Amino acid sequence: MKLKKLQLENFRNYKALSFEFPQEKNILILVGLNGKGKTNFLEAIYALSIGRSFRTLINEHLVNWDADYLRIKGEIVQDGEEEVLEVFFSKRPRRQKNFRKNGVNQKNSEYIGNLITVLFHPEDLNMLYLSPSYRRQYLDTLLSQTDKQYLFALTQYRKILKQRNALLSEILKNKLRGGKDTKTLEEDLDTWDLQMADYGTQIIKKRQALVEFISQKIEEIYRQISGLNEEIQIKYSTKFREDFLYELKERRDKDVYRAKTGMGPHLDDLSFYINSLEIDSMASRGEFRTLLLSLKLVEIEFIKEKTSQIPLLLLDDVFSELDEERQKHLTSIIRIHQTIITTTHLENVMDISDISEVIGIEKLG
Repeated sequence: MKLKKLQLENFRNYKALSFEFPQEKNILILVGLNGKGKTNFLEAIYALSIGRSFRTLINEHLVNWDADYLRIKGEIVQDGEEEVLEVFFSKRPRRQKNFRKNGVNQKNSEYIGNLITVLFHPEDLNMLYLSPSYRRQYLDTLLSQTDKQYLFALTQYRKILKQRNALLSEILKNKLRGGKDTKTLEEDLDTWDLQMADYGTQIIKKRQALVEFISQKIEEIYRQISGLNEEIQIKYSTKFREDFLYELKERRDKDVYRAKTGMGPHLDDLSFYINSLEIDSMASRGEFRTLLLSLKLVEIEFIKEKTSQIPLLLLDDVFSELDEERQKHLTSIIRIHQTIITTTHLENVMDISDISEVIGIEKLG
């Protein structure tokens, strides 16, 4: 899998851009000052891959300030076949978002996985010590790119969760008003519970399998990068035990009282341990960086195993975040992948400049 060409219309600071990637070298280095569009360039590629930004959930923020729409178009080569991918979003006259492959409209769930990317940028550290939502998003993004069944289950689960919470709120309001007959509402809740249990169980089991894969690989990779013989553990935390549907029914009164669903994959979390100590309570910044880099390298292995594809790597100013040993290890990996690197100073990536195409960001226009 390789990205040959990227075209942008009204994406962030790029009014119009057409860029052909070097074919003779795997690595492209974009050099320039902050605020000139380096991260925007990576963001566009990520959005072409995933269908959304890694910096904002608000599509309007991606549209150039004096435009009503944006278009991201990419030509890729996969298994010797050329394909054209396109993401289009308009603010006016009608808000819409479209995905196309070779000129044919696709649903978001069909589109994801056409171009598989692994993103590494400084804010990824948030995943290790901030809200559980960051860690769930990490699992969801990786699994959605590699498993269509997972993506479908996740999409359906989110819809059902919204419907179930609305129904819980309606039941609560009915009871607070003194209403006694909630039988019809309870029957509707039974229907949603059946579907939620089905999709929720699928999501949790696939996440658990992914965490097991990571657990089997990460300790050795961490040791190679750090040179330290540390015990690394990753634990997936969930209230789910054996029977999702039974557990939903057991806690129904609590859910009605709170008007929200109090168990399920939307509340699950990941915990990271070094030598049996949870990382957010004791780790140095160096250990955070090493663990994050290890996770990204395991992510690459997982994608290769599940899809037989080599992912596109997007590295946003990460070399400045790594010491010399970590830089060397990352360099040994990216040599065989198509990689786009951004940096403010070329000296940060001098070790790979001889095998890379180096371009000043101002030349992208």
